[in-house]
Amino acid sequence: MTCEMSHSDSHHFLNERIRPGDPYFNYCYWPYEPPADGIGKLRASSLLFRAIQEMPEAQWLTDCIRAIQAGIGDFRSVYGIKLQNGEWSLEIYLYDYEREDRIVSVERVMAACQGKLVFPDTVGAHVPYFMFSFDLDASVAKANGIIDTVHVYVGNPGSTVSSGISYGFTSNPQATELENFYFFFDAQDREQIVDKIQCAAWLNQPDTLVQTLLRPALMDCQTICLANKRVSNTVYFSGVNVLQLQDFLRWQKYPQSFQDFIAEHQPELDHLLYDVGVDYQVRSNEVQFVKSGIYGIA
Repeated sequence: MTCEMSHSDSHHFLNERIRPGDPYFNYCYWPYEPPADGIGKLRASSLLFRAIQEMPEAQWLTDCIRAIQAGIGDFRSVYGIKLQNGEWSLEIYLYDYEREDRIVSVERVMAACQGKLVFPDTVGAHVPYFMFSFDLDASVAKANGIIDTVHVYVGNPGSTVSSGISYGFTSNPQATELENFYFFFDAQDREQIVDKIQCAAWLNQPDTLVQTLLRPALMDCQTICLANKRVSNTVYFSGVNVLQLQDFLRWQKYPQSFQDFIAEHQPELDHLLYDVGVDYQVRSNEVQFVKSGIYGIA
């Protein structure tokens, strides 16, 4: 395997095309039926590689994604392209619902990257995780691929809705931290969604909070995921179409160049369903967005 790319590959996101038999997965690695025929149109990975062009260390990031794909296969990883304080960042998520019998493990991904990425070795093989994630950014590139924290996700038995828990593992085995709880709801179950949003430490006038977060243009989706994190809460909208994605980009003030890319290629992106989310806090009795993200498979 080699990670070298030609100069002409800098716009390879336009070569990311759907072929017969390509699968469709959402950000939980659950399959879905595409809303339109996709053969020959852009893959979800085209958004990832287009966004990477806006990030520092773009070539290194692209090489890392290609190394992961070469090691575990296409359509086996989920990406999150994030925007925080006007800056892009990237998180990669790897799923294997076999848990302790998993094939896609921290160790396998590290081996697949052939030294390009190095993970903490503190995640025990006995931990029944079904997914792990890690940040990829310029700081990781400058650290020669050393990942400071790997985020490990386990189930949450006993919850009345689909739910999970995330822990952060570092190289210090004594420093494992609880990072977030998250809960999935059918998007039509508005009463439960509102109740869950209002059960939080960050509240202003509850109606204002709900009106700000549950954006009408995005509520016509498949599922809503609500997460309680250490310093913020999050709402995710799963299964939105390309028009709703464009509304999300305007709402969260994504760079105009990225919005223009989506608008220009809208007919080539109408076969995909998208997952988007926002992290928020309430400060001085006002809802403030601290991060947003777009998710897809690569």
